[in-house]
Amino acid sequence: MRAASCAILFATASCGHAPPATTALRPAPTPSPFVPRPAPTWTADQRADVRRALDGIFSDDITSGDGAGLVVLAADGSPLFERRATVPVAPASTLKLVVAASALDKLGPQHRFETRFVAGAPPEPDGTLAGTLWLVGGGDPTLTSDDLRRGVGTLSRAGIREIDGALGVDDTAFSGPEQNPRWDPDDLTYDYAAGTSAISIDQDTIEFDVTPDPAGGDALVRPVPENDSITFSGAVHTASSSDDTDLTIERQTQLPTFGAVANAASNDTSSEPRAEYALDGHIAQGETQKYYKPVLGIPGYVGGVVAYMLGERRIGLAGGYRAEAAPPGAVPLWTHRSGPLADIVREMLVNSNNHTAETLLRIIGEGGGRPGTDASGVSVEKAELTKFGVPRDGLQLFDGSGLAPSDRIMPLSLAKLIASVVRGPFGDTYVRSLPLVGLEGTVKHHDLHAALGRARAKSGHIQDVNGLAGTIQTEHHGRVAFAFILNDPRADADVVYEEEDRALDELARY
Repeated sequence: MRAASCAILFATASCGHAPPATTALRPAPTPSPFVPRPAPTWTADQRADVRRALDGIFSDDITSGDGAGLVVLAADGSPLFERRATVPVAPASTLKLVVAASALDKLGPQHRFETRFVAGAPPEPDGTLAGTLWLVGGGDPTLTSDDLRRGVGTLSRAGIREIDGALGVDDTAFSGPEQNPRWDPDDLTYDYAAGTSAISIDQDTIEFDVTPDPAGGDALVRPVPENDSITFSGAVHTASSSDDTDLTIERQTQLPTFGAVANAASNDTSSEPRAEYALDGHIAQGETQKYYKPVLGIPGYVGGVVAYMLGERRIGLAGGYRAEAAPPGAVPLWTHRSGPLADIVREMLVNSNNHTAETLLRIIGEGGGRPGTDASGVSVEKAELTKFGVPRDGLQLFDGSGLAPSDRIMPLSLAKLIASVVRGPFGDTYVRSLPLVGLEGTVKHHDLHAALGRARAKSGHIQDVNGLAGTIQTEHHGRVAFAFILNDPRADADVVYEEEDRALDELARY
């Protein structure tokens, strides 16, 4: 299932408090009205020729069957080729095209997300920070543990030596389950199905470094970054260099509800949010190997990471760490800004980043003092589809990434969305966000000729689903939009890719 899913992740989740004013997302400027660019004219004969050519290419029983939805639209959104285009299908990761368009339209391509350390007052001259230090998450899907390490370094350079209160982790910009309840349970232990929180680091995955023991004893298993909230049971044994590595690292207990103080100043660790991982198997003698697992109980995990970093900088933390919303008007001590949204969207579409898609879904759903949820994000997406003139018949949306097998959208809707966005004020940004088919990201494996360098598309793969949707710059008729979605147990047969590639090459010549 992992190979049939989508690359890396990001996260969004947590408490149901209303986000304080300091975490509210700034509204994007109202976009200019759409000014459609003149669409090159297609004659009736040329349209008929496209239909004949693609009917001849998509002739296999797979792409001609009931599970195939195929559509190509001219630059003005008029149909050039349709086959079951209005039948709702499972889109897999082609659904990311919807959250990408919605986020760009709502927030603007230059929007940046902020993560901050704030306090009730500046530190005292003796280096004491009175009361709580808050880490406020602003929904940045790209935040890393190295970013937070630099933030802790800033606190140290500001002279802070002791926090006489707690570390408050404010994730209240989002709410809801960290992992979507509509996802396949078999996916939940893999890094591509990491959770979602307003305060996420390293795409909400834990790196485990497993180092063989040169003497042949138990291997050293270390979480990266270091975090006292991670515990282990069992062991990974070191085998000879001629053996194959065969080991498992499985989460045994979910982190408890994060709310109680984890008191670092006492010997009582019963209230600390911890996750236990069971170790088993063996590793061949040799180099350190890395394994990745999704985080659950994200705010507690992040609190444990930051508490460890504070200790590395010899900054005392008297009150441990806990979930707590920062008060309005808190004093900023450090602010980290993400890269522009346009860059984040491009990375998401090129690498099929589930974590970013889920984070953006909740980001666009946040507003008016309400935390972002999957449901509120989906409501915004539906409104955006209507704004773009996209039909919503049979639409069923449950997430932003397309991991939910129950998601449904018509191929016509995806193609209409692409064609409409391309004609809009950020159309160039949207097109450049898509990977070049045959050259980049998850569509690199396609074998194109005439369409190479002209076709940009988002792929989608979950069990029994193969999707490809995007644009082609034709030789004489501008851009066309297409969506090829297959729901069939034979979805990943070689003939499917061959027919898709032949169709793209054919379209490029027009």
